[in-house]
Amino acid sequence: MNLYTQNEFYFSADEAYSFHMGITQRLQARHHQTFKHVIDEVPLDIDGVKSISRRLNSAALKLNDVSGPEDLQSIGLTCRESLIELAGILAQGNPALLKDHGLKAADFKGIAKAVISIYAAGRQNSNLRKRCRNLIEAAWDQSSEVVHSPNKNVPDAKICLLFTCSAVSVIQNIFLKYLGFDNEPKCPECRSMDYDISDGGSPDEFILICNSCGHETPVAQEI
Repeated sequence: MNLYTQNEFYFSADEAYSFHMGITQRLQARHHQTFKHVIDEVPLDIDGVKSISRRLNSAALKLNDVSGPEDLQSIGLTCRESLIELAGILAQGNPALLKDHGLKAADFKGIAKAVISIYAAGRQNSNLRKRCRNLIEAAWDQSSEVVHSPNKNVPDAKICLLFTCSAVSVIQNIFLKYLGFDNEPKCPECRSMDYDISDGGSPDEFILICNSCGHETPVAQEI
């Protein structure tokens, strides 16, 4: 009763209770509409894999409305199915992968680890390969535990989803490294990657102009 004005005589105890219940129900409904999406916590870029994106977004929505262990197990199953689908996509992109490594199409951990070796090859990437493989293991193992255990809670399922999103994102980003993003131009003076490009003194040359320090770097165009 102390939450509301004492000057209004029409607020009986029953009316105040009804009014307060109405407000709390409205706030709960607003929370369900505007809750923070768990996937927002991970920098996830999976536009090229629409079905996996739909699966993971659906699982994130289910986190907001869990009523029993079976709901959590369903989220774990969705994560595991997403990883298996990713394994199939990776195998399609590397046709000889299954044969060369003796892998099955649904072996997510085996396929992902083989792809990591391809996309992050060389001694300079040895630590990165190890970390990526650990994440792959964590994503698969956590999803399996959530699927098979009736004793997991909402944070367990959320961690499962975060691991899965991270695994997908990591695979995509080491692929970008493989495509040559490691060789992206940097300013030789300040190492900034924020630059503009202008024409050089000849048709075969252009100039990188650093937006941080203003240094100009002539670069020959490769034909």
